[in-house]
Parts: sequence; C-alpha cells; structure tokens
Amino acid sequence: MEIMDPLYDKKANFVGWLLEYSNVFNNDLKWVAYINNNYVWSKKTRIWIGGLRGTNLLDRDGRIVAWSISGPVVGGLEIIKAPLDIGPPFLSVVPIIHEFPFNPGYAPEPAGEWSKLTFTQWINQR
Repeated sequence: MEIMDPLYDKKANFVGWLLEYSNVFNNDLKWVAYINNNYVWSKKTRIWIGGLRGTNLLDRDGRIVAWSISGPVVGGLEIIKAPLDIGPPFLSVVPIIHEFPFNPGYAPEPAGEWSKLTFTQWINQR
C-alpha cells in the first residue's frame, strides 16, 4: 500500500498530496512535482523548485511551502544551488483517494520560516 500524506499550506488549507516521498500531487490528484534525493522539481517546467525535509516541502531558500500532519513542521538550511536533474520518474498509476483529508484547523508554529510563495506559485516557478 502506498503512503499518501495530505499537504497543507501555512493557513492549514489542503493543497495536495505527498506520495511515498517521491511525487507531489495537487488537491485534484494531478501530478505536479517529483522528488529525487530530497530535491523537488516541477513536473511542468522541469525546474528545481526546492527541497523535501521529512514531509515538508521547502522553497529554494529552505522555507516551508507545504507541510503534513505526519511529522514536525521544520524548514531547512538555505539551499545553495540546483542539483543535477535526472528527469521525472515513470509514474505507472495515479493514486486513487477515496476521501478528502480532514482539515487540521491551524498550522503549528514551524521550526524555520514560512515561504512567501503559495503552493501554486511554488509549483509554477520558471
């Protein structure tokens, strides 16, 4: 069984899903990003957009864009330069979600800073 972690923004709005620490889907289950070695690339633009720390998606400066209730909300140290992109993985099947995740009500105080980018802005970086 695949692990799907719901993702929330700094206002605790549901924004997407983290699949197995390797792929990111938006809240409509559209595949929007892929992860390799804890670096995240936009599937659409093939641009490096940030990092993964636990179940937290970070912008290029290590600030938190999206978080999950599956772990602590922690940012990272500043990410200096883009890593080598190996290209998107082969995605065999889009996951099926049978129920909408519950809203946690509020975002916890993070260890680190919140990103100025929204989830959509982060995904669509050029």
